[in-house]
Amino acid sequence: MNKEDLKTLFLILLVCISIFLTKKLWIKIPSEMIPVFKIKEGIGSSYLFSDMLIPDKILLNFSDKNHTLLYSDEKYGLWPGGKMILKKALSEKNYKVSHMKKEEFLKYQNNKSINFYFAEEMNTYILAKALDVKEPNNITERISKVNNIYIYLEKGNPFIIFCNDNTYLKISNLNIQTKVLREILSGIEVGEEYTRYYSIRDTLGSNNDIYIPFEMVNEIPSVFVQNEIRIDNRDEIRMIAEKFFNKNIDYLREIVENNGSTIYIYNQKVLKIHKNGLLEYFSPLDEPVTERNLYISLNTAADFISSHSGPPKEMYLDKIEEIKSDNNLGYKFTFKYRIRGIPLIIGDDEVEDFIQIEVFNKYVKAYKRFVRKDMHVPIYKEAIEQENMLSAFEVIDMNFDLLEERYVEDMGITEDVKIENLNEKIVESIEDISLAYFDPCKKESNEKLIGVWTINIKGRIYVFDVYTGKLIYEKGKV
Repeated sequence: MNKEDLKTLFLILLVCISIFLTKKLWIKIPSEMIPVFKIKEGIGSSYLFSDMLIPDKILLNFSDKNHTLLYSDEKYGLWPGGKMILKKALSEKNYKVSHMKKEEFLKYQNNKSINFYFAEEMNTYILAKALDVKEPNNITERISKVNNIYIYLEKGNPFIIFCNDNTYLKISNLNIQTKVLREILSGIEVGEEYTRYYSIRDTLGSNNDIYIPFEMVNEIPSVFVQNEIRIDNRDEIRMIAEKFFNKNIDYLREIVENNGSTIYIYNQKVLKIHKNGLLEYFSPLDEPVTERNLYISLNTAADFISSHSGPPKEMYLDKIEEIKSDNNLGYKFTFKYRIRGIPLIIGDDEVEDFIQIEVFNKYVKAYKRFVRKDMHVPIYKEAIEQENMLSAFEVIDMNFDLLEERYVEDMGITEDVKIENLNEKIVESIEDISLAYFDPCKKESNEKLIGVWTINIKGRIYVFDVYTGKLIYEKGKV
């Protein structure tokens, strides 16, 4: 065999090896690539998707007579630890499951434990995917939606309870570690720098399990805010428009209205920035969407918010609504956010909510955003001396005649109809009580937020000043 024949044989051998390796590669890759292609339908930033599925409130149970409520987890980091436990539980193959009655569940609140409450019913499968569970177990089928997740933290055999309305699903025999959460909880208890909360059921004898304080320990910080968008800064407005359309300003049609609002148009897409700082974006759908997909839609919303305006600090998902537009099926997501760990209530009737986005799977049809930024104005101690904060119990007591009047009106009760135990029925009808900041939205800048208690009764929202107890805002029954 001469030298040329050896070269030919060597080349043939290389080709064969190349084909063999290529086949091996394609045999191995598809199972790993397919999920990537599926996810790509909706998103490029899954981290935000998981970040926006966070609890609205966290109830900490130290013992049968000692509880507190957190609106933000930024200080203690309980939710990251909770997520690790939930991820394990939703991927575990060998576990025990049992249903329990409400009475049994309520008894568990007397043990060292944590309740993670969500503002919106959370799809359990979507929650599992947000926690990066590759193959969720059938817990997601046994309870398809949750609004509260309970984690037992006493020493011994840990367990989790998934709750929704009157369904309580206990998951035990889990290989989970709760030591870190237990130690954080113990540290909070020892520090005693928290306000104690008590169940309405235990304190007022009413059939209501909401927790409220009778005496406040900490003061609510004084906060001043300003519009995120400075409407008088033309260069900033144009930069926002360029980012939304991914086009140079020269390619956009600009219309400045007499009231100070500015509109940008490119093809059929429209961006409007109102005089009050509200941003609105509209875009037609590129193709019909005849089936809803919550997972893809949430990812699309996450990607859009992240790449266009960025999420406000402590943003969280507040509401999910199914919508329909010209036979296209989608979702409307409402987001809220906290300032210094406390939820924000908007006082401008022209602005429906802080962030809303209409998503049809991988398409965003509409987006609204009205964000107010903390100015971090230094407040000197001598300038903040004021009365002590009123507790939720005190505010209810001060305003009970008003609550009764509105309740009778909303329930259509006439004067000739005598209702037994009316006071008890009103207390039972309280759906939520929360500490919050109220933004009057009167100024573009240097607007002082008002500390308030918000009370929701049968869909009617009351906002009471946390220091005076006076009603400062009310939203009728919806």
